[in-house]
Amino acid sequence: MKVGTVRSRLAPLLVAVGALGAAASAAVSACGYHLAIGGISVVHPSSIPVAVAIGAAVSEGRLPPLADVPAPLALIRANGAMRNFATALQSDTSDLPPVAFVLVEAHLWGRSTPAEGRMSWQAHAEGPANGDVIVVTGEPALAALLDGRLRWDAAIASGLVVVAGPAEARAQVASILARQFS
Repeated sequence: MKVGTVRSRLAPLLVAVGALGAAASAAVSACGYHLAIGGISVVHPSSIPVAVAIGAAVSEGRLPPLADVPAPLALIRANGAMRNFATALQSDTSDLPPVAFVLVEAHLWGRSTPAEGRMSWQAHAEGPANGDVIVVTGEPALAALLDGRLRWDAAIASGLVVVAGPAEARAQVASILARQFS
């Protein structure tokens, strides 16, 4: 395929990615897809143990590594995976708590909040709100859960996913996710 053809096919995607980047606020754009993060920082107390567990699972071949793509495409991929995962919270229960999700590789947050009997998704959130249930994981584990290569109980037992927050709400969210990914 000619370079000009590739460019013309990618142009609409690049415009959409540019618009997404332009719409992000300065506080929100601090994830690893927007700036280089030097050293280690902690976005949640469980983020380092989860990152270590995911790194070990990838290096041992239990999880495949992520495809290396440019940061804007990686952001789109990660936001889509989190949105798909959050969709699993859709149930007949109308009293679900808000849930914040974080991908440890890039410190990328998303939030799912109850709205008119359904869950509303906010991609690229600033972080959790007080009282949120927090799901800490990484994109390789998330992808494996979504495509059925990883079961929920194995993800929890191996430290690839941690669910934190108020006890009752945490148990409710973990129970829904266990049913969806077992």
